[in-house]
Amino acid sequence: MLKLHAQDPLPGRRVGAGTDWSQIQLQMREGASCSPLLPLGSDAGLVWIPKNGCSTLKHVWLQLQGVDCTAPGFDPHLATLPYTYFLSPEELEAVAEHRSLVAVWRDPIDRYVSACRSHLIELTTSSIHTKLRLNSADSSHYDDLVRYHDELFARYGIGSFADDVDPVLAMNQVALQLPAWTACHLDWSHHTIPQVCFLGGDPSCYRTILGMDEINSLVAHWSARSDLSIDVTPQYVSEGSTVDTPWRRLRRDQLTPEAIAALQSFYAADWAFLELAQQRLGSWRAA
Repeated sequence: MLKLHAQDPLPGRRVGAGTDWSQIQLQMREGASCSPLLPLGSDAGLVWIPKNGCSTLKHVWLQLQGVDCTAPGFDPHLATLPYTYFLSPEELEAVAEHRSLVAVWRDPIDRYVSACRSHLIELTTSSIHTKLRLNSADSSHYDDLVRYHDELFARYGIGSFADDVDPVLAMNQVALQLPAWTACHLDWSHHTIPQVCFLGGDPSCYRTILGMDEINSLVAHWSARSDLSIDVTPQYVSEGSTVDTPWRRLRRDQLTPEAIAALQSFYAADWAFLELAQQRLGSWRAA
C-alpha cells in the first residue's frame, strides 16, 4: 500500500512528462480509473470531471494561481492540463491522507444530455472527417485514417451520422449504443464514460462530494478565502434555449424510455457510487 508524507511531491502522471493526453484517455476509455487532481494549496485538491462544471472550476482554479484568463479564446482545459495529476486509486487514497479532496457528482443522464449538447455533432461524418484531415500528414495518411475508422465503426456496429441528421434521433440512438461509441470515438468517450472512471471507486477518499447546484457555493468559498479578485461567472454553461442550433437545444425529456433504460444500465456504477457516498459522507456539505 502506497504511503506518503505530507511534504512529499504528489504522485501520478502528468501530461507532457513522458505521457500523452490521448494515452490517458485510451486507458480510461478501457475502464481504468484515473483521477485528475488539481492541487489547492498544500492541503486540499479538486478532482475534476468533464461536464460536471469543470470549465467553471478550472477557470477559478487558474485565477487562484494568478493566471490571466481574460485573453480572447482562452481555454481553461488546455491551461490546466499541465498542472493536473492523474492518480490511480491507490495514489488517490494516499493523497487523501494529507489533502481534503472535493469533487462534483452529476446525475449521469443529465451529464449525458449535456455532452450531447456540446459534443454530439462531433459524431457526424463531416466532423469526423474534418478531425481526421487535421491529424493527417498527407492525403495518403488521411485515406488510411478514414479506412481505419470505417473498419472500427463497422466492427462495433455503428456508423457516423449524416450531417443533416435530426439531433434528437442521434441522441437517442447513441444512448442505445453508448458502449460502442465510447469504444470508437476518443473525445466523445472522455465526456461520457462513467464518472467513477474519474472519481475512483471509494468515496471515503473525499472530504466532500458536491452536487452541481453547489458549485457556486464552492467557488464563493474559494473566492472568500483568497486575497485575489476572482471572476466567478459560470463558464460555457449549456443553456440550449438561448443558442440558435438544434444540437444545443437538446433536452432530457427528448430521450425515449428505451434510451433512458440503456443509460441507467450504462451508468449503474455512478449511481452505486452516489449511494455509497451518501452512506459514508452523509448529506452534501460545502468544502
